[in-house]
Amino acid sequence: MAVEQKSDLTNKPFILFGPGMIKSAQTVAQDAGRTTDMAVNTLMAYNPTTKKWEPFSDETATDGTGHPAGILQRTLETADIVAGDVDDVPILVGWCTFDEDQLVIESSKTLDTICNVPAGLNKSVEQMLRMLCLFAETTIDTTEHA
Repeated sequence: MAVEQKSDLTNKPFILFGPGMIKSAQTVAQDAGRTTDMAVNTLMAYNPTTKKWEPFSDETATDGTGHPAGILQRTLETADIVAGDVDDVPILVGWCTFDEDQLVIESSKTLDTICNVPAGLNKSVEQMLRMLCLFAETTIDTTEHA
């Protein structure tokens, strides 16, 4: 009898180099219409008016959320996000190199998405992250089979 075993767990770290600056006790804004969990390592935007975080999803937003500003450091359950604001959330805001393969960007955005608010900014998501000292790096998992 043949036995096949598979493991989907990874032990690759998200932060590859540097100390990483994490703001703890941040608030993620309620999203009453959300239908899925918000995954760890989701790219986040910050709304300076509400002082709350939300997933980066609209590079044309003029309320401050049109720019990536950090990376979520834990999974948020759908029920919690639908019920109200989620408090005590850690957000990575700078000073490290991270594994770009583990970064989650919602709404079909990528590191190449162009942020153009204010008009003429013309910077990609990756360039905006570099301005925060968050550097995306492609990695190769040498334990994966070819």
